[in-house]
Amino acid sequence: MGGSASVGALIVGTVLLSIFANAMVITLENRQRFEDIDANESEDVKVQIDNATLVTSTLFINITNEGSDPVLFSEIWVILDGGDPTPFSDYYSSTKYLFPGETVMGSDTVTGTPVRAFVSSFGHSAGATIQ
Repeated sequence: MGGSASVGALIVGTVLLSIFANAMVITLENRQRFEDIDANESEDVKVQIDNATLVTSTLFINITNEGSDPVLFSEIWVILDGGDPTPFSDYYSSTKYLFPGETVMGSDTVTGTPVRAFVSSFGHSAGATIQ
């Protein structure tokens, strides 16, 4: 009977050691991921709104990326008169990226007559009066 207790303790100890080893591996992998995130440089994206024009109920917006990194249109946000943000991909869907130095015109149907248009991406933002 005494031998069964020793075998049981050995099994329990092995299981606990395995659990601890797996936890250590996961911790080290997470640490490496966090270090990789910290090492990444922030995106150099400076999206400018060149102008915005309202024709009947269609809003036309011209934007330019004055930074050195491309940005997805879905990561550029348009805000009209302080309302809810809308991704620029709703205004422009011909391509996915706005490249450095590139200017594009997007359009979408809007309700009412907004006065100000505002774009924001990666912490950089710009606004313009709607003509």
